[in-house]
Amino acid sequence: MDRLKPIEHAFKASVFLLTRLLLKRKSSDFRPLDGAALNKVLFLRPEKIGDMVISLPVFDGLKQRFPHIRISILGSPKNEALIRHDPRFDRIFMYRKNLWHDIAELLRIRKEQFDCVVDMIGDDSVTALYLSQLCAPGKPRIGVGKVKFREFYDFNYDPRMGNTGHIIQNTLRLLEAFGIDSRTVDCAAKPYIPPDADKRAAQFMQSIRDNNPESILIGYNLSAGSKTRLWGLENAQVLLNRIREHCPKSRVLLISVKADRPQSEQLAAKLAGVYQVPPDLSLLEASAILARLDVLISPDTSLVHIARSFDVPVVGLYSRFMKNFLLWRPFGQEVGAVVSGNDGNIHDITVDQVFDAFVKLLKSRSPVPR
Repeated sequence: MDRLKPIEHAFKASVFLLTRLLLKRKSSDFRPLDGAALNKVLFLRPEKIGDMVISLPVFDGLKQRFPHIRISILGSPKNEALIRHDPRFDRIFMYRKNLWHDIAELLRIRKEQFDCVVDMIGDDSVTALYLSQLCAPGKPRIGVGKVKFREFYDFNYDPRMGNTGHIIQNTLRLLEAFGIDSRTVDCAAKPYIPPDADKRAAQFMQSIRDNNPESILIGYNLSAGSKTRLWGLENAQVLLNRIREHCPKSRVLLISVKADRPQSEQLAAKLAGVYQVPPDLSLLEASAILARLDVLISPDTSLVHIARSFDVPVVGLYSRFMKNFLLWRPFGQEVGAVVSGNDGNIHDITVDQVFDAFVKLLKSRSPVPR
């Protein structure tokens, strides 16, 4: 599939060159939108789970200032599980990269007659550009991080033109298009957890505390979307043994996707005081479990951002690629991030580095800035 990416990008670039004269340019006299006069706003976020998690403060910030606005979202199969039941959204649409489905979905979107379209993809995306033009023709288009395509957005905040911050702070700058000072908006916004998922998580977490309210619950995530972000079972075993010696009352919860369950079982069999999450958890059930942890140890994945949204301190493992690290590090923490010595992977991070970060983080317990 990765081999087809260059072909896909070349095709989209060709389409853009052939049709750019048909696209509507930005308004030269754009002023912040009057939220009181808006009824329905569509946000485009057809990306991964982590991208959706860091976007939640935007929806809450807009709704807090203008409670009457009905917010709809265009998501993707990658983040559908997170937003499917979220009452934040009046309507939920899906971009599936299926021509006939997406044309039909576009027609459904146009029937809604949105007052504004907000493209949350933080770079130049041909797909997002055309969606922003076609979903609500003639209506204001708000963007973030656009460079080549900035002429097609009525409002665009480009973090490269000034001081760059965390991805959450950069994305919140979209709200300036509605006259909202992004610095006044709460940077923490939790995913919606249905009551049944929350109840199941509460019961499971209580069972592993062994009726010992003083025990520290530590989550350890073995899974990542790329082999470059996998730290290895041997490192995990040594680290968790040291943590258990340092915190004898701690309980460790191994978190993994289904494909990594055998490795999780192998690790759990070698360690005392170590448990596994129940098999076949939904994303929202897993999120409810994360919310009850005292600390999470994880490579750079969406779980980091979910945990931070619940004020859970995170020991995050990152490659040295600074642009990615500065944008996506655990938000609001002075300590806890461990950076490798190379740009390509986290394999050279040592057990000592992670253990030291864990001890410092326990002392700090960094809350998410409000």
